[in-house]
Amino acid sequence: MESDRTLRKWYRIINRRFFDGACTNSCCVRWANEEEEAEEPEWEEKYFGQADVAKDGCHEFVIVLSRVRNVAISQRLSTLAHEMIHVATKLRDDHGPVFEQWRQLISDRGIFKKHALRRNLTIF
Repeated sequence: MESDRTLRKWYRIINRRFFDGACTNSCCVRWANEEEEAEEPEWEEKYFGQADVAKDGCHEFVIVLSRVRNVAISQRLSTLAHEMIHVATKLRDDHGPVFEQWRQLISDRGIFKKHALRRNLTIF
């Protein structure tokens, strides 16, 4: 299993700037393949991605994003940040209080402000 270079780059940037490195480097970040898109796995309603334990023997976690449903860069980065919260919690909290604490922390650090990740871009 191999990360998409661009998604991996954004993972590193977001991890450094907003998570203070709390997300493991042992995370594969990739697009869903055609089979996964066709099967329509249980993408989260708003974010169209998922974080899970990696089963490749090389990575601790894997983040998979739907290319079909994350067309705009703002949606891609929003989905990636959301799934990174799951990685930061080590998949233990789903969308409970620890997840919400992380969401609030990265919000307080400015991830949702205009220009935070890219000029003239705001993610929600």
